[in-house]
This record gives sequence, structure tokens and C-alpha cells, in this order.
Amino acid sequence: MKIIMLIAFLIASINSFAEEKITVSVGLTPAGSFQAVSKKLKGNLLKENGAFSADKISVTVESLKTGIDLRDEHLWKHLQSVKHPKVTLYNLKAQGGKGTALLEVNGVKKPVGISYAEKGPEVLAKFRVKASDFALPKADYLGVGVDNIVAIEVSIPFKAR
Repeated sequence: MKIIMLIAFLIASINSFAEEKITVSVGLTPAGSFQAVSKKLKGNLLKENGAFSADKISVTVESLKTGIDLRDEHLWKHLQSVKHPKVTLYNLKAQGGKGTALLEVNGVKKPVGISYAEKGPEVLAKFRVKASDFALPKADYLGVGVDNIVAIEVSIPFKAR
């Protein structure tokens, strides 16, 4: 009985290390970069027969933090958070390290290709998007602009069915 309780405790401990997190890496022109991070993802990633799926995974725009309050406000304004408060990934289907989903940003939905790796009780997914594909206004502040290609990493625990 003690061994079963120890195994259950170890499994629960391993699962507690799984962390929901999205990191958006943004390049700046003429030089520089920053990351916006949120640990407030909503949605469930399911694993069944080696395949992953999710109906919907979302994050509120204003939960994305860059470490600088003024830059946060510019990011939220650029992503039009008042009109479109969430960024959402729909109909995620993935297997064998690759997947597809529909990404909605600023009210615009576009298909995205995703690569991923299973790391213990979570999945680390990566994909790139073109900001211009989502009808976002041009970003320019004091002569500093934003690169059109944005890299996104999502770490999310999964549930086995």
C-alpha cells in the first residue's frame, strides 16, 4: 500500500511541474527584440492514441507581459485588445511532431502549421506567423518597427483519454 501511495505522489509531483505558458518573440527594426509571456492559457489539450487535439486554446491579450509596462500597453493597443481581447487557437490536430490549427488574432482566422515535442506531462509547440496576415496596423514607435514574422512557443500540459 505504501508503494502505491508513493507512486501516486510521484506522478502527482511530475504533473505539477507541467506549466502552461505562451511566449511570443518579436523582432524589432532596425534592431532589437522582446518577448511577451503569459501563463494564463485557457483550454484543454488531449492525447488519444498518440495524437493530440484541442477544440480551443486561448489567451487574453492583456495577460501578455513584456516586463515593461509602456511596451505592454503598446502591444495590447497594436493587437487591438479592446475590440479583440483574446488570441485563440481552434481545431488543433497533431501527431508525430507536426500539427495544424486555425489561429485567430484581431478577429482574423488563418491556418498555421505547428511543430511540437512531448516533454513528460506537457507539449512544447512552436510556430511562426506573419503579423500582416492578421490585419494588424503598422507598429512604429519613435522610429522602431516590428518584424513581420513573429515566433510563438506554447508549453501546455495534456490530458490522456
